[in-house]
Amino acid sequence: MRALFFFLYLVVSMYAKDEFTEKRYSYALDRTTLYKGSVTMSEDSTVVRYVQPDRKVLTQSGKQLIVEDIDAHTTQTIDLSDRIDMVLYFSFMRSAYRKDMSGLKTYFEVERDKNIMTLLPKKQVKRAIEKIVMTMNGDEIQKIMINFTNRDTIEIETH
Repeated sequence: MRALFFFLYLVVSMYAKDEFTEKRYSYALDRTTLYKGSVTMSEDSTVVRYVQPDRKVLTQSGKQLIVEDIDAHTTQTIDLSDRIDMVLYFSFMRSAYRKDMSGLKTYFEVERDKNIMTLLPKKQVKRAIEKIVMTMNGDEIQKIMINFTNRDTIEIETH
């Protein structure tokens, strides 16, 4: 489930402008955590830089994810070959960032009513995500609310 949180977070961040604020609520812990950071996407990689509460850099390239903990001076490399949740996440993220509706429709039913876009999950995504609601300003995302089936939520606002 933690990988799915990360997946959705990056997806939202990538669709968004460079900087974001993310608020995660864990139902099991009844705890909310606030994150701040930025995202950069190139042709072959995605880089997420967290500046709060911890300084971390997540770099995804191909089937590899490198997690650098700046404060702890550690680096971890994760092979995404067997991580279907993470592969789906990066695929969704790139579709969102490129505003590729056909890519989004691979994993979600997309409904749009004025400035609200609702994504209802299909296939294996349905097991973890209840729905995603995006508040839009034209084609730009202002806010994303992700509701998980376990009652956790992630709210992301762009700056």
